[in-house]
Amino acid sequence: MEHFFELPVIHNGEEISFNSRLVTFGYDYKFHIIVNGQELIFERDDDRNFRILTTTLEQKDIVLDNVLVENIIRSLETIADV
Repeated sequence: MEHFFELPVIHNGEEISFNSRLVTFGYDYKFHIIVNGQELIFERDDDRNFRILTTTLEQKDIVLDNVLVENIIRSLETIADV
């Protein structure tokens, strides 16, 4: 099942909205977020922290702003804990 939404993220003092979707299957879920035209997939690891699936990054040699990724994860943690 998929749910589409806008993810608000505070980055460098301003709010940016990213087109996103929540994909659920069984008891698992993943967030697919469009960042600079690339779809990044975030999921929880065994310690319940968010991580990016590396296969999406390795396929396209994407270089990410680490601070932006941390801010996206912070926003995901806010909505995922509701």
